[in-house]
Amino acid sequence: MSSKILIFLFSVCIQFCYSQQAASVWYDTDNGLPQNSVKDIIKDKYGFIWLSTENGLVRYDGYNFVTYNHLNLKNNRFSVFFGSIKKDSIYNITAYTENIVLLTKRNINVLHQQTNCTKKVQHESKSYGLFVKSGTPEKINNKNFFIYFDKKNFYHLLNNGTIWYNDSSTVALKELHDNYIADTFCFGQDIFIVSRTLKKIIKISSGKVGYLDASDIFFQKNVKIYWSQINNQCFILHDNILYKVSYQDNVIGLKKMINYDLNENSLASIYHDEINNKLYLGTLSDGLNVIKFNNFHVANRSDKSYENIFYSILPFDNDKVITSSGDVYDENGLLKQYHFNTTTKYFLLYDSQKNIIVQNGKTLVRFLKSSDYTKNESHHFDKTASYVLNINNYYIITFHIPSLQSELTFYKDSSFENPFLHFSIPNIVTSVQELGHNKWLVGSRDALYSIEAPSFIPKKISVSPIHIREITKTRDGNFWIMTQGNGFFLYKNGQLIKMPQDKNGYLLFSHTILEDKNGFLWISTNNGLFKVFKDNLLQSVKDPKVLPNYYRYSKEDGFNTNEFNGGCSPSAAALQNGSFVFPSIKGLVFFDPQKIRSYYPENFFLERVVFSESKSSIQGQNINLENNFYKAVILIDIPYYANRANLVIEAKLKNSKNEKWERVNNDGKYYIANLEPGEYQLIVRVLTSPEGKYIYKTLNISVKYLFYQTLIFKSCIVLLLALIVFILLKIRIKRQEQKKRELEKIIEARTRTLSKTVSKLEYTKEQLRKESVQQKKLLETISHDIITPIKFLSITAQKLYETDEHDRYIQKKYFESFYKSSVEFYNFVKTLKEYAEIYNISEKNETYNIYEVVEAKKILFEVAAKEQNTLIVNNIKDPTYSKINQNVIAVIIHNLIDNAIKNTTNGVIELSTSEDSTFFFLEVRDTGRGMSKEQMTYYEKLQDNIENEKLVLQKYSLGLHLILQLLMMINGKIEFKNNTPIGTIVSIKIKKQKND
Repeated sequence: MSSKILIFLFSVCIQFCYSQQAASVWYDTDNGLPQNSVKDIIKDKYGFIWLSTENGLVRYDGYNFVTYNHLNLKNNRFSVFFGSIKKDSIYNITAYTENIVLLTKRNINVLHQQTNCTKKVQHESKSYGLFVKSGTPEKINNKNFFIYFDKKNFYHLLNNGTIWYNDSSTVALKELHDNYIADTFCFGQDIFIVSRTLKKIIKISSGKVGYLDASDIFFQKNVKIYWSQINNQCFILHDNILYKVSYQDNVIGLKKMINYDLNENSLASIYHDEINNKLYLGTLSDGLNVIKFNNFHVANRSDKSYENIFYSILPFDNDKVITSSGDVYDENGLLKQYHFNTTTKYFLLYDSQKNIIVQNGKTLVRFLKSSDYTKNESHHFDKTASYVLNINNYYIITFHIPSLQSELTFYKDSSFENPFLHFSIPNIVTSVQELGHNKWLVGSRDALYSIEAPSFIPKKISVSPIHIREITKTRDGNFWIMTQGNGFFLYKNGQLIKMPQDKNGYLLFSHTILEDKNGFLWISTNNGLFKVFKDNLLQSVKDPKVLPNYYRYSKEDGFNTNEFNGGCSPSAAALQNGSFVFPSIKGLVFFDPQKIRSYYPENFFLERVVFSESKSSIQGQNINLENNFYKAVILIDIPYYANRANLVIEAKLKNSKNEKWERVNNDGKYYIANLEPGEYQLIVRVLTSPEGKYIYKTLNISVKYLFYQTLIFKSCIVLLLALIVFILLKIRIKRQEQKKRELEKIIEARTRTLSKTVSKLEYTKEQLRKESVQQKKLLETISHDIITPIKFLSITAQKLYETDEHDRYIQKKYFESFYKSSVEFYNFVKTLKEYAEIYNISEKNETYNIYEVVEAKKILFEVAAKEQNTLIVNNIKDPTYSKINQNVIAVIIHNLIDNAIKNTTNGVIELSTSEDSTFFFLEVRDTGRGMSKEQMTYYEKLQDNIENEKLVLQKYSLGLHLILQLLMMINGKIEFKNNTPIGTIVSIKIKKQKND
């Protein structure tokens, strides 16, 4: 069990060895203990304090109490420790000797296998009491005891005065009183018995008896001895004064430690931790009292708090200081008063003759050493000096003037006559230091200035405003600039370098620095006194990654307050005897820096972890965490008995998201939460010296994987996903290839279509061109040929108009000519209309029956044919299908039949078709007048070169011209033959398309 310490700290007014001051802290069940009877106290080889109580054993590290009372024992009422600390084998016996436990390696184990020591103890405990420490009187009277040093060296102490040595010989003693065992103690393997009768201390060593002289205190009445064999320590208590007994070179010594009231707090056990300068007092009912001895001494003037506020001080004699009011103090308090009549506490100084100069209004008063500072002389000024400083026997007076300015006057001696330097600073000056020959550093409330010959014009060094408290020069020639609120700086090589801050920012308000013989700087602040190794500070200037280690002293170390005073001159004093003195708002703090220890841990341990669930565990250096763990608290056990604010504990979790060093709280608890499954390494380091040395320790942390978080599972998933992706890719590739093929087919089809379209467009373009040329020729021919009939009609009409109305014959002749010309003109225009309409025929590629088309035309011309006594015969097979443009075919058939009827009387007109795989043939055979050779040649020539041939529409039929144009549209040809015996055969050959 770990309990957080609730400290009630108070100063106790007691006398102690070496005039040390002490602080006392009590612990009981309210702040860490499981029970208030502390029967025995030891410190193991690892530095932990162990307490034996009526409710378990308790381990104390200076901060935490860990209770061991769940050990499956018959009872938890422990008694005394025995064994060997050096060998790490410490034992304790429960009540009635029911169990023996072994304390080793910082832990408690129930002892199952007996050692020589425990066998002997258990055997002898049946008849004798185990004498390993002094006890309460009621437990000693009328009992026989057994002392065990080793298997060859042990004693039996009988209450009748008989002492047996190793069960074989009897030690001969004279005049032992009945209760001599209460006056018995041991050092090493020697027994010492106080004999008040002989005024001697009887020494028994290896069975041999001797007699030693000792202090009379041993032989007084009511002297109580407190002795512990395992600690090898002995104390005596007389008249409420506790003494520590020592034995060296066959001499018994005695040192006074503290006043202690046995009646109020009945002591049961005592342990003195010499390393940490602490005294542990265990009581029977009030718990544990820890007394810390301090080497800081606070001197006060009186019990009135306002009289204990100190500012400027000067070293006085070997071990004293003197204040501006003339009061002389040493570490024990006020010694003498010179009653200087001063009006300021903020400065005083020695001149070259060790006279003391203070201020009284506008006058500087010099108290003469030759008169033991009883006589004085005065130096009057026109205004009041703010500061008077002695810097290397240069005397500097600072006057503050209105508008926040300061005037500085420099003198070469303390006569304050004939100043050699005078200048002004644009703010209130707080400190001055000599930088070199005719070079000065001046600090004010807003800046740091340098002043050099010959101009002596202030040059500002600091960039941003800083409130200078003091400029201090150390033995190495470095200048340290203390500020109010900005920390402290190093001024070197013309640069102002800011020093790293402490973790709490207390050094922001730094007052002054004193350097000790070991190279440590002591810095007073508004919140504690700091100690830092100067070389660490200088190293951090060279390498900013190197951080100095500040050690802080506070009220816990013996001060009355943490607030020191500064802003005065001088603000600290180094005495001739080596002691330092710092003024505070509650007394003057005296100490010898060589005797003040900076405590650093020697070791630490990573052994305890608090888990949020039961399945997680720690085995050695390995922590196994469940996958769903909520939180784990790693307890960093550090036996450390000083101010834990000075502990530097840092941790880094490798393989985590943040692998930086993190500061761990002083309670030593490192929290782990929200870790992903995997392997981690926790590295913990603890600072063990002011030079920056660390101890490192590691823990391996494993966060359990769930089955789906394992590498095998993830690998399988990856392989499965890869397989799925591969399959999907294959499917996609196949689909793409299929789409590609389909697309290629589509492209190919569209390409073909496009090619056809392009070809058709080119063909159409060519046809349009030809048609355009033909139409142009047609228009030219019509324009030329139509003039003659119209002119003839006009002349005939004129002659008819001029003819005598009674001349019937001439009129009839002219009317007949007019009629014939009109009929010819009508036929010409009609044919021309049909020719013009061929360009309005839409293209159709539907399948149709040519037989039906011919039948329709046959019916259309049947009446006209009868008038010519001509028979139209349709020899086309029914059905005969074709996809050639039906409109074009219909127009061609129409014109062929019409032309045949015109030229056939008392004859026959036959229509027939035939076809092969390439061509379609249409034939019209008549028995009419027939065509002349000239006509056939004209039409054939016109068909081959219709673009260039001139059209003769009056001489040749316009219908055949129309047929030629239509055949050009459907890629056809026409042939003319003479029919036998009479007539004409017109044969049409049309080239089939691919889809026909």
